[in-house]
Amino acid sequence: MMEQMISYRFICSDEQLAEQCQNWLKSPYLALDTEFMRVDTFYPKAALIQVQDENNCWLIDPLRISQWQPFANVLSCESVLKVLHACSEDLDVFLNLTGEIPYPLMDTQVALAFLGETLSTGYQRMTEAWLQISLPKEETRSDWLQRPLTDAQCEYAAADVYYLYQIWPLIQQRLQEQDREIWCREECIQIARQASQPVEDEFYYLRIKQAWKLSQEKLAVLQNLAAWREKEVRERNLPRGRLLNDGQLWLLAFKLPSSHYELSRIEGLRPAVIKKEGDQILELIRLGRERSQALWPVSIPSPVGQPYRDWSKSLKKLVRGIAESNRLPPELLVRKRQLEQVLNRAVRGELGVMPEEWRGWREELVGQPVMDKLTELASH
Repeated sequence: MMEQMISYRFICSDEQLAEQCQNWLKSPYLALDTEFMRVDTFYPKAALIQVQDENNCWLIDPLRISQWQPFANVLSCESVLKVLHACSEDLDVFLNLTGEIPYPLMDTQVALAFLGETLSTGYQRMTEAWLQISLPKEETRSDWLQRPLTDAQCEYAAADVYYLYQIWPLIQQRLQEQDREIWCREECIQIARQASQPVEDEFYYLRIKQAWKLSQEKLAVLQNLAAWREKEVRERNLPRGRLLNDGQLWLLAFKLPSSHYELSRIEGLRPAVIKKEGDQILELIRLGRERSQALWPVSIPSPVGQPYRDWSKSLKKLVRGIAESNRLPPELLVRKRQLEQVLNRAVRGELGVMPEEWRGWREELVGQPVMDKLTELASH
């Protein structure tokens, strides 16, 4: 099927937006998408907001809008379902722009996973499969902050919500036929909750690869450095790597430099950063090292070794089996990191703690079977 000609209307003033939001509050569902730039900033720069309702496709120009509260009211209205596709970055845009996460929301990428697709089905592939329409990809990397936008950009942006609005009822019907709509809604509630509760600065160090190799003293330093970086990049609106990347944080905590010269020996640390931030970095390292042992972070368990690798293989086999019998991708059932955390706790003798993420629809299907399997393995 050929791509259809899509008409769209612009919203370029606070008054237009407020008026249209009153209509959207009466809609059963809306299809939403965003275009943004995130090259040299921590926060995404919103360049376009697309909304498809039952009658029209709307393109909101965020460069012309200053009053976002009416739209925030739509995003938080519980009687209006917000449908998105692969929504994680879009949620950042909405939160930064309006202070609200779309709720309730439905991510059609997640919904397709409940129907047996992978957890990474793209929008073009979805439109081909469900509507037999092939969409162009040429505008994906274009400059969305330029004005005026080209006709090709506007048509591309409009298509992202126009077809999404048509596809959602088809996906919803299939979910209902397979008794999985409730599962999908629970999962999307969890996605919205996690997006609205970002990791606290003091715990960001736990996300850094190889942190498990550090002693508790060095973890205290890493915790200081990571928390400082998170605060600074938000205040300065800089990408994390523009200040210090995760690898550099780890090297600083591992090598514990105590002078500008020793800082200069840290691989990849730019002279400009050392000149501007060097004293602060050295102070954070000093404070971490002088922290009372009673306040050191808990050691991070190392990756599971033998004989526990056999436990890991057994658990992965169990998850794969459950996934195959239910026609679900394994990565939707259990995230790799969650499985590793549960296994590490079990190795330390903490068998009774099920992750909160495994409650709800996952608990009976996979959460409890995994916990039971761990108990069985431990008993041997």
